[in-house]
Amino acid sequence: MRAVVLRFANALRAWFAVIRDVLLPRGCAGCDKPDEVLCPSCVKLFGHAYPKALPGDDVRCYGCSWYQGSVRQAILNWKDHGDEECDRVFASLLADLAVKVLAGQASYDRIHALVLVPAPSSFSSMHHRGRWQTLPLARSMVRYLRGYGFASVMKPVLRLEGVRGKSVQTADAQSRSRRIAGHVRVTEDLSGDDSLFIVVDDIVTTGATMGQCIAALRAAGARDAIGLALACTPNRSG
Repeated sequence: MRAVVLRFANALRAWFAVIRDVLLPRGCAGCDKPDEVLCPSCVKLFGHAYPKALPGDDVRCYGCSWYQGSVRQAILNWKDHGDEECDRVFASLLADLAVKVLAGQASYDRIHALVLVPAPSSFSSMHHRGRWQTLPLARSMVRYLRGYGFASVMKPVLRLEGVRGKSVQTADAQSRSRRIAGHVRVTEDLSGDDSLFIVVDDIVTTGATMGQCIAALRAAGARDAIGLALACTPNRSG
């Protein structure tokens, strides 16, 4: 009975989506160009592999772009205004970023497998948005990376617990790091897994949260871990 109700709800949601698109044709999430989820010009803005400095030694993170202009607008429309049609586009861009990063790292030549780990969200954030927004990104990235020939799986093993308020309310990396210290939990033992763990996030600002996630994965037994994000704020050094 539950499966029947779920199928009916999905069919109803799809029907409403068709009606919505007929009555209110969508525009590009970044620049509002008609009839585009993300127009070619905005897609191009996400076509980079910018390194982002994180707190701690040997902690690596990369972004598809800097968090500004049309990139910022596209992410905000997706993240805070329910533009879920961007899921697949963003996942594809992040998969491309992963391939660029791996191709440029000689030390990764002998990677056994990739494990995509969605960055955790607080309960209040998930309640506000109605979903864990990085989860569909990581899930879709698996399919794209397998198409590139990488053995890939998705493991949502990170949890953010006991954190109140928004991360943007803290001004610097030290403050944010103190805010979440001890609140990132890994839900399983990763000892013996020689995969490269990739934390998938949307925006990296100071890098404190990403740094804590990578540190938690390593403490749980992950051999190595890096971070990927749709966008990062520029490092102060430029």
